[in-house]
Amino acid sequence: MASNKVKIDELQQRIAKERKIIHGFQVMRSATGNQDIIRSCDSKIRDSEKTISFYEQSIRELDESVNQGSSAITPSSRESQAEPRPTHSSHSSHSTAYSEPQSSSLTLAPSSPGSKNPTGTKTYSPLDLIKYDTPLTAAKIGRMLHHLEFKIAVESQYKNGIEKMLKLYQQEGDKKSRTEADRKRIESNQKMMLLTQALKRYKNLEVTGIKDDDAESEERKGHPRRPLSGALQITIASAKDLDHAPLASKKGITESIVVVKVEDTPRARTHPVRNDRWNEAFEIHVDKANELEVIIYDRASSSQDSVIPIGVLWIRLSDVVEELRRKKFGLESGPGWVTAARVKETGSGGDLTNLPPGAAPAGLAPLDPPISSGDTPAGTSADGADAWFAVEPAGALRLQLNFVKSNVRKRPYDTGGLGRQGAVRKRKEEVHVQNGHQFIAQQFYQIVRCALCGELLYNASGMQCEDCKYLCHKRCFTKVVTKCISKSNVDTDGDEEKMLNYRIPHRFEPMTTITPSWCCHCGMMIPLGRRQLARRCTECPITAHADCTHLVPDFCGMSMEKANRLLQEIKTAKSRQSTRMSSHSPLKPPSEPPSSLHQDMGRLQLSHTGPPSPPAGSSSDYQQSHPPGSHTSGSSHPPGSLSDPSRHEKLSTTGPPMPRPLPAQPSRPPSQISAGAPSAAYPQPSGNEGPAPYPPQPRPLPPQPTQSRPDYPNPLAVVPSHSSSSHPPPSSQVTSPVKSKGSRKIGLDDFNFLAVLGKGNFGKVMLAEEKRSGQLWAIKVLKKDFIIENDEVESTKSEKRVFLTASRERHPFLIGLHSCFQTETRIYFVMEYVSGGDLMLHIQREQFTPRRAKFYAAEVLLALEYFHQNGVIYRDLKLDNILLTLDGHIKVADYGLCKEEMWYQNTTSTFCGTPEFMAPEILLEQRYGRAVDWWAFGVLIYEMLLGQSPFRGDDEDEIFDAILEDEPLYPIHMPRDSVSILQKLLTRDPARRLGGGPNDAEEIKAHPFFRETNWSDVYGKKIPAPYFPTINGPMDVSNFDSEFTKESPRLTPVHSQLRPEDQKEFEGFSWTAPWAQ
Repeated sequence: MASNKVKIDELQQRIAKERKIIHGFQVMRSATGNQDIIRSCDSKIRDSEKTISFYEQSIRELDESVNQGSSAITPSSRESQAEPRPTHSSHSSHSTAYSEPQSSSLTLAPSSPGSKNPTGTKTYSPLDLIKYDTPLTAAKIGRMLHHLEFKIAVESQYKNGIEKMLKLYQQEGDKKSRTEADRKRIESNQKMMLLTQALKRYKNLEVTGIKDDDAESEERKGHPRRPLSGALQITIASAKDLDHAPLASKKGITESIVVVKVEDTPRARTHPVRNDRWNEAFEIHVDKANELEVIIYDRASSSQDSVIPIGVLWIRLSDVVEELRRKKFGLESGPGWVTAARVKETGSGGDLTNLPPGAAPAGLAPLDPPISSGDTPAGTSADGADAWFAVEPAGALRLQLNFVKSNVRKRPYDTGGLGRQGAVRKRKEEVHVQNGHQFIAQQFYQIVRCALCGELLYNASGMQCEDCKYLCHKRCFTKVVTKCISKSNVDTDGDEEKMLNYRIPHRFEPMTTITPSWCCHCGMMIPLGRRQLARRCTECPITAHADCTHLVPDFCGMSMEKANRLLQEIKTAKSRQSTRMSSHSPLKPPSEPPSSLHQDMGRLQLSHTGPPSPPAGSSSDYQQSHPPGSHTSGSSHPPGSLSDPSRHEKLSTTGPPMPRPLPAQPSRPPSQISAGAPSAAYPQPSGNEGPAPYPPQPRPLPPQPTQSRPDYPNPLAVVPSHSSSSHPPPSSQVTSPVKSKGSRKIGLDDFNFLAVLGKGNFGKVMLAEEKRSGQLWAIKVLKKDFIIENDEVESTKSEKRVFLTASRERHPFLIGLHSCFQTETRIYFVMEYVSGGDLMLHIQREQFTPRRAKFYAAEVLLALEYFHQNGVIYRDLKLDNILLTLDGHIKVADYGLCKEEMWYQNTTSTFCGTPEFMAPEILLEQRYGRAVDWWAFGVLIYEMLLGQSPFRGDDEDEIFDAILEDEPLYPIHMPRDSVSILQKLLTRDPARRLGGGPNDAEEIKAHPFFRETNWSDVYGKKIPAPYFPTINGPMDVSNFDSEFTKESPRLTPVHSQLRPEDQKEFEGFSWTAPWAQ
């Protein structure tokens, strides 16, 4: 508090100084009639007024922090204040009943330019921060400090290179080259003067301790923008308030020229003018470019060669593209569409419960239709962004910018703004394991530094750990000494860290960076001027992000390069010592003949190394020694789940695979049972529902008669490994397989293919009729060679296990599995056939009513809840994957992207999903949990209620930018409950997202949006459906895409032949449901 008061006094002194400067320029202005001097004085006065405005705002912020720190908050004052910011604890955000909407400023990104955020402070896009009319803010000053420091460092290296070339040309006597190099040296010196002058100005403006509102936004985006290719259209109109170069004589005339550079290469040049007006347009084709540099030169009319730079401007092409995207899709403003905070201020406060079928809330229907990709929003110029941009160190330049991407597949949009899009999955890279680090090759689009040797990665290609984000050269990753933080409890092969025996922790303290510095762990550049994001060790000169300090090893005072050299020396010395000892100790002959050795080996018995398993029929004794309550309820794994992730892998054992027993209840942690278990109306799973897709649980099962539980062959042909489990399974669980009487083998000859329902690069989904019963089934056909080539064997097995999970209880809102079988070239999933089409088809035909959208959302919620209760996250929720039955209810289909063993607080990192539905943590390539399904659930509700996506763009990159940056817009009269649930589901912080806590779906069920929903009736399909799809007969496929249904229902020949070892990957794939036999 004392430091803040000192800062306030300093700012008041600065304000007094600026007012004196204003007074001086006012006196000068009134004392002359020279128009150039008057314009210069006006410019200086405006700059000083901007500075005073920034200082006054800074004083107000410091005053607020002083008042909050010095006065205790009483209960009465606490109620009058705004809602406090929730902590990051996963439990704190769920203590309330969600009856009152929370402030959107805590959960959503800053609003788009031109709109106010809920806190009343205006936020600016990256392009806005370099515009001339944008007032001074902490974000703008911090950005310019960072940018100017970097540019000065680059220009300094460029000047040093020119000086070396100049010396070389002088030695060689090349006069022409020497003259050209000398000209570049002079220009570089002049440019350095401009940059230094601009940097000094911003350093004088910097105020420490002021919160940067855009810091969180920059950190949240995290990933650098990719280089862009396409056509840059730029119109250079005019300039103002420039500091022109002084004239050599009174009769001289100055001419100004503008040069446009792309990646330091001149691409456009204007004609010289004397009045700072050019009005020249250029179209520049760029290839994988990041930045545009605009330099203004002054040239005396008498000299045709000598030019002096007087101003410079940098514009990132990605910022231009982002600005154009915001304008195109109407994210800045629109008639009738506002942010969530505005809806809460002016909304009707109605709900969706009492609306009759077909009725929409006031304000939804009359709104303008969504903008398609080919339209231009009203009031938006088709020529792009037109603005005055600030020139450093003084002045402004008016530019009109547009950028048309090349080689980009435009995403189609149907009427209403919704279109079908396929899911994406990041292809698996080759993983290099080093001390627990999972290194994969990565391409970077900014300057990064190797965490091992400290050198920059100039070729922008290196190795990065998937788990802890450690970054280094490709030549350096084999030298990494420290273990990955995610593998801290696993000993490495050589115990390298124990060899070094060096443990001196760093002493990190917050710092304000004013020069370019890089993180010693992730290798990324640390933002300048942001004290809350940067740390420096007080004992050694390393710097790191605040979030990376816990990953830095305790090697204070020792570089990683030196630690690696020491380790190599230790290993070499130990190798020499062992070699020397072995050379002095001769080998002794065996003391016993080989025959006696074989006799002793014959008397050995193979036994389990763990505790002996209880004998058959002694389950009660086993329960007493290992009671179920011994497992803590806070565990992130299900009771008795194995810590070894390879428990689903097949062991190299001889003999047929062991059958898997059926658990008496779904395997889930006790916390899931108490918090998210189905109600009494939900049927509980029984022991003869079907084979379980998970390994046997160490917790014993109630004794059951063997004749009442038929044995089924293991559908996965895998035997779980119990080497890492502390409790072996009961011996009754490892009986030899016994084939059930009357079971039949289902194959390709049992079906007649009738039509093609869908098609992709994986294969086809076809409608088929079972010959024996005449029933219709949907068969998903996958090519084995495609699965092998794309390393999707384990994913396919996982999809089958998820099918078995969904089929175990015959869940009413999940597609069930009839059977699966294989041929030499393909595998087949025989699934339930739902003839009503998907929700994407129906929403394109007509807008959903709020009652209909809520009806579908409730059933989807129960489907996701069931998956989560069984440790499965879905990851591909969208309208295309929700099918509509003839009785008006839904079925969730396509389990190709599901992930198993994802209990509460378990995480994964695979980049996959459909772009419009992907959560921010997936885009940022962070580790994520089951909360990603609730983000997609929020997007789904938004689309069903409003008929358009909350995040739109022409391509995937634009959609990803929208997800990370934009705040969704809502109709101004939309009911508050609807806005509230969407706002809470579309919270970018997964820990504070609705449903992101341990209670999972129960939090969403308790939201006022579902206030009067009877969940037992929803599960039992007792609520009348709002809509019934119609078909002309059982064979009618009119509810599916005609692009596929018109094709002939036949299997294309496969000419490749799999190797025996590849065929072995699919052993035990065939399975048939008990009720289908």
